Amino acid sequence: MQRSTRLSLGGWTLALALGLAPGGLAPGLALAAQDAPSTQAPPAPAAASIPDATIGKAGAALRDVANLQEKYQPKMESAGSQQEKQGLAERANAEAVQAIQSHGLSVQEYSNVVRSAQANPQLRQRLLDAANKQ
Repeated sequence: MQRSTRLSLGGWTLALALGLAPGGLAPGLALAAQDAPSTQAPPAPAAASIPDATIGKAGAALRDVANLQEKYQPKMESAGSQQEKQGLAERANAEAVQAIQSHGLSVQEYSNVVRSAQANPQLRQRLLDAANKQ
């Protein structure tokens, strides 16, 4: 069953996309960013230098990561123990990394595009348009 949920780069979606959401899935998704080979993130590329194909991949990955957030958030909220939450976060993290990589991007590349979109309204709109394509 397909949903027609429109994504926005605000609130949970953006925070989740960057692994910055307070509580919930953040610990797991923050690990995804740490799994990237570089220990220090390079500066985000200029919006004009990001090819449409990369924006399309990042948008599709953003949609998948947002769907994972919808899947795991209720489970995290109802988890009975910190250990259970940690297990859920690890599974969410693994699925998020797999979702990003399934679109041909590394976690670092994905994070760079999303970070650039935060600072550039035109890029943000391109990313959202790509994420909302079904």
